[in-house]
Amino acid sequence: MKRTKKKVKIVALAAVISLSLLGFSMAESAIVNNMEFKGKAIELTLDKAIEVGLEDNATVEKSKLDIEQADVDVDKLKNQIKKYKKNAGSYTREGSIKNIELVKIPDLQEDFIIENAKRNHEVTMVNLRSDIEKSYFQLLQAKELVEINKENLEITKDLYEKTKQKFDLGLITKQEVLQSEYNVKEGENKYRASQDTVKKATMALNIKLGYDVMTNVKLNDQLGYKEYKEIDIADAISNALLNRNEIKAAEYALELAKLKFQVADKKYSPNAFDYRSADVNVKKSEKDLNDANKMIEMEVRSNYLDVLQKQEDIRAGEKSVELAKEALRLTKSSYDVGMSILTDVQQAQNRLLSAKLGLSQTILDYNLAVLKLEDSMGIGRTSTASR
Repeated sequence: MKRTKKKVKIVALAAVISLSLLGFSMAESAIVNNMEFKGKAIELTLDKAIEVGLEDNATVEKSKLDIEQADVDVDKLKNQIKKYKKNAGSYTREGSIKNIELVKIPDLQEDFIIENAKRNHEVTMVNLRSDIEKSYFQLLQAKELVEINKENLEITKDLYEKTKQKFDLGLITKQEVLQSEYNVKEGENKYRASQDTVKKATMALNIKLGYDVMTNVKLNDQLGYKEYKEIDIADAISNALLNRNEIKAAEYALELAKLKFQVADKKYSPNAFDYRSADVNVKKSEKDLNDANKMIEMEVRSNYLDVLQKQEDIRAGEKSVELAKEALRLTKSSYDVGMSILTDVQQAQNRLLSAKLGLSQTILDYNLAVLKLEDSMGIGRTSTASR
């Protein structure tokens, strides 16, 4: 009987192990066993990518729960204030210690808690949108780099064919042919590396959007730029000071410090430690608010200057590409008639490649700078609120 039970246990254990291995095998088989993206391409505009990334997002859901928790905290404060007012008339006497401690301070906290939670939620949304936008633009640029390197490879191959022809005619040495052949190999490596960069950028975007890592996506936008119209910088700064979370938190901290000082002023003499401490806290809070205003003004101004500078960098980059194209054309023509050597053409080609890559990076930097400026004029990226 004991042996039978033992056999049953062994069989059951074997079945559990088999099912576990089967489950592991099925999970393993779901992993794409190559570096190719699977399925029909999901077409995405920037707006669609943001919509997808924010939908059913765990971070967004947690932020909404924080707002619900803030509602609970506010309800507790409201009940507390009602109880205080009902149980003691002195609490309602304007300016009394109890009125400040048990009515005014809770009232201030009540107003701040729920609004702060809502602002924190907005900050969360801004941050998530910014991350998605950045990943989207980085993938756009990665795709553009593929095209740049593809064009460069085609130029290199064309030059290689010409060197072979020249060698067959006895016009150049074997070394030049070998050098040109090496340049083709190097161009192929750069082209493949840029394709790998696209794959990495695609995987990064997929993760931001909540897709499987190897989901096939197709971006419907092109990496470009729109000229940024000059803004009224004073209005931009005023808008930032009105909306930024850092200011709201600093204003709340100052109001709270003032109320606590009112209590200390009624309880203690000016020489008492608690009085002096409360006084210092008011002064520190005033300075913090003043500093926050200055830092945000500087941030908006700096971000605006960055946008304008990068816009000028794009214009310079476009001119650089134009000049490099013409230089390469002239050098190739000169090489064709034997007036230049292979090294001259290679140098001109490298300058064109460098100019194109530089312009692409500048356009990416410009787009990200615009996003950063717009964020800095809104609610801001971080919450420094304290209760």
